Amino acid sequence: MLTWPLPYAQALHAAEFITGPPMIKGIPLWRAAGIQAVRLLTDLFLDLVARHGEPTVLQHGFLADAAAGRQVFGAYDNVYDVRDLPGHRGVQFRSDNIVTVVTGWSRAAQRGPVVSIGEVIRDAPGKTPPLFRDRSIWPVVELNHIVAAADAESLLTAYATIVEDLLAAIGIPTVTVRTPALAGYGKLSYLTVAVLPNKRPTVLATLYVLTDELRSALGVEQDVIDVGFTGKILATTAMLHADARGLVLPSAIAPTQVGVTLPPEHGADDWLSRLRAGGLRCDVVVAGQAAGRDRAERAWHRRGVPLVIGLGRAREAVAVCTRLPMARVELPELPEPQQVRDLLAAADARLATRATAVFESGMAEGGHLRSVCGSCSRDLAVFGAVVPGVAGHCDTCGGPAGEQLFVSDEGRFY
Repeated sequence: MLTWPLPYAQALHAAEFITGPPMIKGIPLWRAAGIQAVRLLTDLFLDLVARHGEPTVLQHGFLADAAAGRQVFGAYDNVYDVRDLPGHRGVQFRSDNIVTVVTGWSRAAQRGPVVSIGEVIRDAPGKTPPLFRDRSIWPVVELNHIVAAADAESLLTAYATIVEDLLAAIGIPTVTVRTPALAGYGKLSYLTVAVLPNKRPTVLATLYVLTDELRSALGVEQDVIDVGFTGKILATTAMLHADARGLVLPSAIAPTQVGVTLPPEHGADDWLSRLRAGGLRCDVVVAGQAAGRDRAERAWHRRGVPLVIGLGRAREAVAVCTRLPMARVELPELPEPQQVRDLLAAADARLATRATAVFESGMAEGGHLRSVCGSCSRDLAVFGAVVPGVAGHCDTCGGPAGEQLFVSDEGRFY
């Protein structure tokens, strides 16, 4: 029987987010639970984006006009023309939707944020693990916003805060780094950086103000913001949030927040109705014997359910199981919706605390975050500057003109 070679992929498989290893290299298939988690993640992002205007949402099929794409971006070896597709003549297979969005929005004189959401399957031969970089990433989420040049930097910084808040909501601490202008794409470039369990940094989102050349090629007079992230976020979640029983999901993206195990004659229907009416995502398994309740608990945990509540044959025997660390407590009665929300918030806080320890350890061990003045930075492998800027004394010479920089001795990372 084929199995995924890496623990995080095994955890996603056991949680029924993805199928087992595919027969075709690099093309795992997503299952209902994974797709539901993705939708919860994107809904959370859309709620955050609404701070800066109600977003227009497009489902992007990753087929774009080939001539328009070449006119804006030129020819790239990893962008493929699609031939002989009924109903779609002259198209390219593209993971971005920026040409369609910006040219269409410009003609329609629209200026609010547009969010394109869709799925893409790519084949990237090599050693890169699947589900993590460019192999089969679901979803690709892209935000575009046409803005006045005077507002572009401040709004890009605001979107960087939104991405940081999105990741914080699922227990992933990050830092935003302004990198040197990306040749041919961004005249202002931000990267959202997290830390993996092996203490190495990784990029989870990219944010750009497009170069004037691309803006002109798109036929737009004002600046264009481009923000993007992928299902790599879920892979990182599985790496950071897991225990011996498997995936531990943050409540915000858990398809089932509360797994309930009840005896055959439980009389808990009204209680379940109150939980669901309170917006809690619950699922129920009926098990009469202690062994059955134990199997049910392990099944909930394999699915990444953050909170498990069990009711024994005696109605007063209410047990609550939480994870990281694994703990069971008995309650005098079935918890009402607010108490359940409090338990979930405490579980999320534990995930964030553990991930923050990894983040801070990785930053310290790698010597990544340093306050350095311009003169002392010349001898360092500076990856970029932290956003928003943090002024302070230089760690090297003690001078007053230090700026918080991200240093990466290994060079660029992804």
